[in-house]
Amino acid sequence: MQPTENQLFKKDNMFVVYDIKDFPSEKSIEGQFMLERFEDLKRPPNLQWPHKHSFYEILWLTSGKSTNIIDYHQAIVQPQTLFFISPGQLHLMSNAASVKGYSITFTEEFLLLTANNKDTLLSLSFLDNSHLSPLVKLTPAAQVELLVILHVMEQEVSLSEKSPVIVSHLLFVFLNKIQRIIDAKKGTHDLANTIRFKKFKKLVEENFKTQKGLPFYAGELALSPHRLNEISKEVAGKTAGEVVRERLSLEAKRLLIHSDWTIGEISDYLGFEDIAYFSRQFREKELATPSAYRKLMYEKYQNL
Repeated sequence: MQPTENQLFKKDNMFVVYDIKDFPSEKSIEGQFMLERFEDLKRPPNLQWPHKHSFYEILWLTSGKSTNIIDYHQAIVQPQTLFFISPGQLHLMSNAASVKGYSITFTEEFLLLTANNKDTLLSLSFLDNSHLSPLVKLTPAAQVELLVILHVMEQEVSLSEKSPVIVSHLLFVFLNKIQRIIDAKKGTHDLANTIRFKKFKKLVEENFKTQKGLPFYAGELALSPHRLNEISKEVAGKTAGEVVRERLSLEAKRLLIHSDWTIGEISDYLGFEDIAYFSRQFREKELATPSAYRKLMYEKYQNL
């Protein structure tokens, strides 16, 4: 049975999506950028968990540690570690009472304020890429290098008449230095292929419920399915088909844990004509049937 219009509305509004303006701060720019000490963050009343962001966030912990779960992948964030959260990712945090550090939040529009084109943003491999580790441990040298820029950025954003252009330029330098640190640890990818892969990921995000085959995505990117697979394996270490199936699996997990939909309703919503095929695909990816996964994970994530 297809979900009703009311059910679809409920699903689309299942998670609160917070904007930068929901976190009041004098160190912000028009709801598009904020640099605040983590311990001084003013959170929305009755902050709901889990939730999503409409913005990018970089957490830099200087002391304490926290448990973060991004799209059901758990990470323990330790001191002198950068942690990345992208728009649309489902986020849970716990055990963060003694955490100190920085929260840097920004929208895509703010970063593009001083960038030549959107490919500049796409070239930053650690943004939007949930297949990569969301954590980067900083060496003492990297800490010094990044703190120089961070402090200048903090000084500018603390002014009564702050300049969005100056802050955007500083942010761009800050992000590119992070990219250089990541490349030094993991090796670089071909820049053009990184951009192509991120465009592919965006297409998947927009079409995964209705388009499950590679010919559609390859055609939209003016590539052959074989070439798309090569790029995906080079950048993400997995085939393009795996990327699509993982996105479907993620949405299924969200619905299994946070909705009361039946397995059949979830299967229909995700565009599967056959519930048995949906269950088989889910079991191959998660090593559990949808109903077993729901039973196993519900208590864990509902109580965090």
